[in-house]
Amino acid sequence: MNWYEEAFRKEYLDLYYHRDEKAAKGEAEFATKAMGLQPGSRVLDIACGGGRHARAMKELGFEVVGLDLSRDLLQEADGILRVRGDMRSLPFSGGFHGATSFFTSFGYFDEAGNQAVLSTAADALRSGGVYLIDYLNATLVQTRLVPESEEERGGLTYKMSRRIEDGRVKKHVRIEGGDEPQEYEESVALYLHNDLVALLVEAGLSPVATYGDFDGRDFTTDAPRCIVVAKK
Repeated sequence: MNWYEEAFRKEYLDLYYHRDEKAAKGEAEFATKAMGLQPGSRVLDIACGGGRHARAMKELGFEVVGLDLSRDLLQEADGILRVRGDMRSLPFSGGFHGATSFFTSFGYFDEAGNQAVLSTAADALRSGGVYLIDYLNATLVQTRLVPESEEERGGLTYKMSRRIEDGRVKKHVRIEGGDEPQEYEESVALYLHNDLVALLVEAGLSPVATYGDFDGRDFTTDAPRCIVVAKK
């Protein structure tokens, strides 16, 4: 089983509980403004997870489709139109004004697979459509990686260890306190900003802006995020 098939179960939402509906509302507002989209536009939320960003965009007046591979997460994504699918081969062609990838939902695969994600996202857009990718800041990750952390919540203990290996940041998660321990590993490719831009261009997308976070700050090597807006 691939790591992303094992990791994105209901427990994933419990681990990232702080990524809540309130945060999603602010992030969706910024994203749709940065993309220049008007209410009524059709937006595809790629790797929508539990649907919090898709719901927020719907509340802002957009026509939203959420796509994810995880059956568990899609069950949580109520209130939106949901499609189960692999983001490397989206079942859409040219119908969307915008597409989004929030919370580092990119970099899960090898080089060819990651390029396929961007290419099929571009294919889903109509001419002039806009794609927003919210990705980690690879430079910040490389310089400030926290090797280990632990927290207790709801009677469970979450133990996490992190390392950089083979050009990827890998996080091992162990959850203790239930009937039996659960373990899985996340693995995301580290692309510097210039490398990410090159991949977008190769996919037929022209980057028009980069931000360092959802407050609109400039992108720098120590910014929390790397958010790129690109046009087809």
